[in-house]
Amino acid sequence: MGWRKTVPALCLALSAMPGLSKPAAAQDWFTREACSTGEIRVWPEVLSVADEARYSAIAGEVPNSLGRFWKITAPGGQISWLWGTYHVSERRLLALPQELREVLEAADVVALEFNPQPGTRADIRRANDQAWMFISPGAAPDDRADFPPQILDHIALRLETFGWDPGYMSMMTDAGLFSLLLSDPCSDFTPFMPAQDFFIAQTGWLAGARIAGLQEPWELGAELTVPERAAAARAALLLYGLYLGPDSALAGLRETGFALYLEGRIGVMDAWSDGWAEQVLGAARGREVVDLAESYLLVERNAIWMEKIRSLAGQGNAVIAVGASHLPGDLGLVSMIRDAGYQVERVVLPGEMP
Repeated sequence: MGWRKTVPALCLALSAMPGLSKPAAAQDWFTREACSTGEIRVWPEVLSVADEARYSAIAGEVPNSLGRFWKITAPGGQISWLWGTYHVSERRLLALPQELREVLEAADVVALEFNPQPGTRADIRRANDQAWMFISPGAAPDDRADFPPQILDHIALRLETFGWDPGYMSMMTDAGLFSLLLSDPCSDFTPFMPAQDFFIAQTGWLAGARIAGLQEPWELGAELTVPERAAAARAALLLYGLYLGPDSALAGLRETGFALYLEGRIGVMDAWSDGWAEQVLGAARGREVVDLAESYLLVERNAIWMEKIRSLAGQGNAVIAVGASHLPGDLGLVSMIRDAGYQVERVVLPGEMP
């Protein structure tokens, strides 16, 4: 589950170029104080009782919308595990449940969305190649006039955090800009702590597991910059830019998202996030943007991952850890793995809704 559900930064040293005017200050609303988590519970100030009921009803229509932890049994009896992650470094989300810790300590392999462990120097060079982040030389600048101006401002302010000049926005691809928005702004204050995914990988690695990935790091850029995914890349950029505004730093927002996650209410969290996009952009446009973005970010990537998931699950003793939003739905991983001939059973954890 990405940080945007509560509402890898690449850094380059770049000099100024013409483009958008440079904002006066960085995103001051994402302060250390605002990013300090209070009581983890559903705060009615940010998710009303009526809205919670409405989103719960939506989630109730989505298959496998409850649960973070799933047992996979292959036709040959081999056992593996699927875990829905939350891509933040919140300490209470790093307190992994005992059930997950036990399988990590015994696993042969731990697989994340992206392979964090390059095998060769060529892999390292390719992962660091950033040419795909910029539009072709001689191409017309992209001022993204179809974006609400305030969202462009918020993206520009986020770039400033990384030392990028906002003037480069018009020279960058949608995929390139999107890649810079993938990190939780609150993680800026805890750079020494890994997001939950990497903490899971570290836990498995320290116990002797091999670390793998369902995609290579460079494949996000390679896939999002092909012409047939242009609409998905643009929608993904707009969607993530939407969650960079001051409302994302409201007291209780992160705490409510964390509470829903710890309760295993993944479908409710997704419906709440999508509802916010519809509220800001309008119902029709918001739904269109969410569907376009998720057509690649969730649905297509799930299908891409299935070849490696089948191989890992066939061998057994694997832990597959991916964003929790990849699990629910007819085209979610739980359904896809079942459709591939595996038995998939939810493991209900302490504190989760049954």
